[in-house]
Amino acid sequence: MVPMNDGEIEQLKILRDRPVFLGGHPKSGTSLLRALLDSHPQLVVYPEETVFFRRFFPQSIGLDFPAKLDLAKKTLTHIFTWQRENQPVSQEGYPDRDYSAISFDEVNTVMVDILSRAGCRHEGDFLCAAILAYGKVSGLWQEGAHRWVEKSPYNEYYAKQIFAWWPEARCIYIVRDPRDNHTSYQRKHPDWSAEFFASNWKRSVDACQNNVSTYGKQRCLLIRYEDLVQKPEETLKQVTNLLGIDDNPTLAQPTRAGDAWKGNSMFADQFNAISAIPLGRWKETLDSTDAAVIEIMAADQMRGLDYEPLTAHSLLSKWRAATWHIRRRFRKG
Repeated sequence: MVPMNDGEIEQLKILRDRPVFLGGHPKSGTSLLRALLDSHPQLVVYPEETVFFRRFFPQSIGLDFPAKLDLAKKTLTHIFTWQRENQPVSQEGYPDRDYSAISFDEVNTVMVDILSRAGCRHEGDFLCAAILAYGKVSGLWQEGAHRWVEKSPYNEYYAKQIFAWWPEARCIYIVRDPRDNHTSYQRKHPDWSAEFFASNWKRSVDACQNNVSTYGKQRCLLIRYEDLVQKPEETLKQVTNLLGIDDNPTLAQPTRAGDAWKGNSMFADQFNAISAIPLGRWKETLDSTDAAVIEIMAADQMRGLDYEPLTAHSLLSKWRAATWHIRRRFRKG
């Protein structure tokens, strides 16, 4: 492994203040957008979610520098120990998550080198150092890179901290028809009722929209999953404009760590390119009462995002939505 030269360190000092955070509710399309950006030559895109703001950041409070490095290895760079024959249970069924070609030790060595030579101003620099160390070791950090990219659901809740650390940051949020979103996410979390999902989806959408309003459209972008898969050129043009990067043929070909990516569908779909197949799946698979509950509870957000209610709202669905709100108020009281 060739150490980083002085020129790379100087480039890093500029690049580290230009992050891109992808966020939105789980199973809303964040993985697809990450995959479309993955091979762009002006970006360094981390291949997995770090859940940085919910994992590393709170656990790092009060730790000294060596302890934070150990924590970074456990929560940020640990993915480079994953191989097809040595994957954690949570990653079973995802054969593309094989990082055998990327040395865990080399990534950590470069991460320490970055933090030592460029300095560590705040906890966010650990995230940046981990991502750019991956870019250096993998060879995916190219000369002239403009930004680095991290994707984790719920990043929308941490915009205040993001812009405090990185005023030049950009945030892109994806929303998806909540009925399709619930249909997909319920396969992973069958314990999530329609009421609980609708409440969570609304909160996420509200946070995304509030961030666009608070920090401005020059720093935050909200896109619909449906537009990304049905009008990809038009939607990705908004993304490239926000990030100040060139249009590039790689944007049409989803990859992970530079290799072809076939999606992470909860219905075992595999795609070689952008596909609109998942749209409207809820109409065949989602219980009609559950669909109606979601439409009732998320009516304002759905209307604002042009998601049309299509389900008859029975007395049962209205009762379920009403009693959910009553129970929530009772718990808070």
